[in-house]
Amino acid sequence: MMKAITAALRNRKITLVLAVVVMIFGLYSYFAIPKQEDPDITPPFAMLTTTYPGASPEIVEKLVTKKIEDKLVEIEGYEYSQSYSRDSASIVILRLRNGADIEESWRVLREKMDDLQSELPEDCSKINIKTDLADTAGIIISLTGGNYSYEELEFFAEDLKNELMKIEGISKFDINGSQQKEIKVRVDIGKLNQYMLSLQDVVNIIQASNVEIPSGAIEGSSINVKISSQYETMEDIMNTVVYVSQDSGASVRLKDIANVEMGLEDSSYKIKHNGQNAVLLTGYFVKDKNIVNIGKKVEKTLQELEDNLPEDVTLDKVLFQPEDVSKSTSNFIRNLLEGMIFVIIVVFLGMSLNNAIVVSTAIPLSIMATFIAMYLTGIKLHQISISALIIALGMLVDNAIVISDAIQVRLDRGDDRLQACIDGVKEVAVPVFSSTLTTVAAFIPLLMLDSVAGEYVISVPQIVMLSLSFSYITALFVTPSLAYIFFKPGRGKVKSFSLRKMFMNLLSKALRFRKVTIAVSIGVFALSLYIALQLGLQFFPYADKDMMYINIDSEKSNDLDRTEEITENVFKVLKEQPEVVFYTGAIGDGLPKFYNAIPISTPSKDYAQILIKLDLKKTERFKSNSEFADHLQLELDKRIAGGTAAVKMLELAEPTTAPVIVRISGDDMDTLVHSAEQIKSMLEDIPGTMNIDDDHSDRIYEYNVDLDPAMAAYCGLSAYDVQNEVNIALMGRVATKLRQHGNEYNVRVEGNISSKEDLENFMIKSSVTNTKALLKSVAPISVEHMYPQVKKYDRDMTVMVYSDVKTGYNPVDIERKLEEKLKETDMGDVSIVFDGEREKIVQYFGDLGVSMIFAVILVYIILLFQFRSFLQPFIILVTIPLSVIGSILGLAIFRQPLSFTALLGVVSLAGIVVNNAILLIDFINAERAEGKDVNVSCVDAVDKRFRPIMLTTTTTVIGLIPLALGGSSLMVPMAVSLMSGLMVSTLLTMVVIPVVYSLFEKRTA
Repeated sequence: MMKAITAALRNRKITLVLAVVVMIFGLYSYFAIPKQEDPDITPPFAMLTTTYPGASPEIVEKLVTKKIEDKLVEIEGYEYSQSYSRDSASIVILRLRNGADIEESWRVLREKMDDLQSELPEDCSKINIKTDLADTAGIIISLTGGNYSYEELEFFAEDLKNELMKIEGISKFDINGSQQKEIKVRVDIGKLNQYMLSLQDVVNIIQASNVEIPSGAIEGSSINVKISSQYETMEDIMNTVVYVSQDSGASVRLKDIANVEMGLEDSSYKIKHNGQNAVLLTGYFVKDKNIVNIGKKVEKTLQELEDNLPEDVTLDKVLFQPEDVSKSTSNFIRNLLEGMIFVIIVVFLGMSLNNAIVVSTAIPLSIMATFIAMYLTGIKLHQISISALIIALGMLVDNAIVISDAIQVRLDRGDDRLQACIDGVKEVAVPVFSSTLTTVAAFIPLLMLDSVAGEYVISVPQIVMLSLSFSYITALFVTPSLAYIFFKPGRGKVKSFSLRKMFMNLLSKALRFRKVTIAVSIGVFALSLYIALQLGLQFFPYADKDMMYINIDSEKSNDLDRTEEITENVFKVLKEQPEVVFYTGAIGDGLPKFYNAIPISTPSKDYAQILIKLDLKKTERFKSNSEFADHLQLELDKRIAGGTAAVKMLELAEPTTAPVIVRISGDDMDTLVHSAEQIKSMLEDIPGTMNIDDDHSDRIYEYNVDLDPAMAAYCGLSAYDVQNEVNIALMGRVATKLRQHGNEYNVRVEGNISSKEDLENFMIKSSVTNTKALLKSVAPISVEHMYPQVKKYDRDMTVMVYSDVKTGYNPVDIERKLEEKLKETDMGDVSIVFDGEREKIVQYFGDLGVSMIFAVILVYIILLFQFRSFLQPFIILVTIPLSVIGSILGLAIFRQPLSFTALLGVVSLAGIVVNNAILLIDFINAERAEGKDVNVSCVDAVDKRFRPIMLTTTTTVIGLIPLALGGSSLMVPMAVSLMSGLMVSTLLTMVVIPVVYSLFEKRTA
């Protein structure tokens, strides 16, 4: 290593040219790195949907859902499944364990579902598997126009889509909310009963009347024979002959027994924007591309296309991620630049001009080298990776300060310039390497956090490790080369610190009362742990975005119109709020995924979702999103009836449906519902809860057609005859397609049954005897009171109870109080499991605790190699609990919660705070090697190392100020814990570490 450093010094022109090249390529890399607002997270979820027309929820659960669930358990990496068995539909959501081989699991999943398909009922559709649930929209554009139909709006959207897809970097565009037209053939059941016809016959006749089979050619010629039999107009469909009387020969046409008209498909999904009917154009970007640059092209194209739209068609950007990314990255880059300026100012205040210039070059050079590494390794630029750069910022000059200080000392005493540079680096190379290595080692375990939260913050350890490694290389090669050119004897002294004398006096007294000093330190540490227990716990804060959303659940499970009515009432409330810029709603399902941490929604007629864009500065009534959310929730609770409307703020990292979740499992649905009602009642009595709800649907009345096998056999009817005819009558069936003017329209045959009497008097035709019988004669129809949905979690019947938490309250405290109430109540034969924010805190905080243990072990091993002593590394590790004292006090003073990122800061300190102790212990050992007394060595070491220790600590702390003042709810707790932990640890290190050293190392050299 020393040979390489000497060569770099002797060839310093080459060294400095290479440094300039790194700067240039670093700038190029910065502009080329893909930029986004938040890190990519890949929740390992898959959704499997299967339709079983006409089947009740219980039948769907028994014959479809259960079979799918049993197969999913066999997949390697399976963690749990959630299922929803509804009328005619099965929805199963599979969750894999973190760390599972996702691609292999999805391959096995598809194979198993292909094998299972033959075991499902014949009428079941093919199992549809969707594994792209993590795909988040980059652009959502709404098209509205009061004078235009859904079909016309879709036509405009298609034109926009075709043009936008030509832009490089766009992967796809979807059109959401379009309402397709279809030909409805509504058969009059009364008239159908008069003829020996079934609905299946009508379907088959229409199907056969609209085919085109190649007829061939006349032999010996090139003339093809073509017989035209396809429908060209609705009149063709109406005039289709469906029956011919054997007695009179009279023909019965379709129009004689059915009403044929063009109408909208029975859609269960609608989009509205600002209360108007709308379609959404949803775009996705190609991965690993700079979406800011692509966004500029999209915006330019949109402006050109908007000019071609009719004046009364409005185009609004519901979501435009490039703008958000540009704004977000600009803010964090500004924080980074501010931090750089602050650090450089501190260096200039503490050193002479020439020395400060040399030391400060380590910052831009290390950062540019980090940008190159990010570009080459695929690490993207977002708020977490930029924050990691800011965290590392102040440490980037630490090595350069130590090395420049060692060089300056030699120049001041008259050493040869080249030799002073070589010897200076040689003297501190090992402790500088150890301090860098210990810091890097402390971040290594954070790379292995096996969770979505760990995936979310993984760029913190990656960036810190990279930048510190580059700062070490810079300090070893570039700093001595520049020092050779700029340093001068007697010009590098650091301006005196007034704290020095105070610390020397304090250290002298502490060395006289060593046991008292250690006892006081232990007492302060114990006090800090007590304070930590009083801090509010938080998993992740809500996102700092000008958006939130509302989830709507109607009490009527199968009534889309009722859900739409509730949604319209919510729109009225939103329209009255001046802070709301616009709102976009989806009825029957969730909106296209507009944020990466949105919980998965499933299609349901009783569900709607509204996205709200905010501008709180319009009125300044509310200081934060949470205040506005509380106000809006209060207004909705007062004015919404027949369902619930829950205001939700955007979450960071892994989404939780609600902060408080109670999962109730058992075998009897009535018992589960009763238990859920009890728990909801308990939650209502606990202060701080709101939006208390459950996910079960109330019972509904449903007709049950109970087929009598004996009577059916007597009439020549099979179970299939009955089920098939009733299915067509009630749900309809697509018989063929009408192709007209370049468009395709489904032709759907259905009955006009509107009452129980109509259904009872429906005549079913036998496929065997060609006779007909009234449905009520073979299948009595009764009314049943039943649940419209069977919901299961991990194959057990389950009801979930949810509760949001008001601002100023803590979900951990609420769950603890609920547990106390549950202990006093007999809940019967059910299993109750908490699955909210508290459980995530326990899990992920525990993972961080394990990471900290591994980090401490790694640091100890590194120190063991350096000092070749079992005891001295332990002495150095004393700085870690000292840093914990500072972090907890800082969080308490600044009223920050003990969140995941705050704890991440505490763990990160394990490798940072030991650096000062390494330098101190290394110098004490050097002093003792000269034969000095241990106490004298300790005092001298603190006196001589005070300057670089205080300067490196100050630069690190100052570099974090922009992050601490940036207002990010995610990163402020981490910045506070780092700053306060480092400051307090440094101050205590220069007193406690010498005391501990002198107590256990009493020998003199």
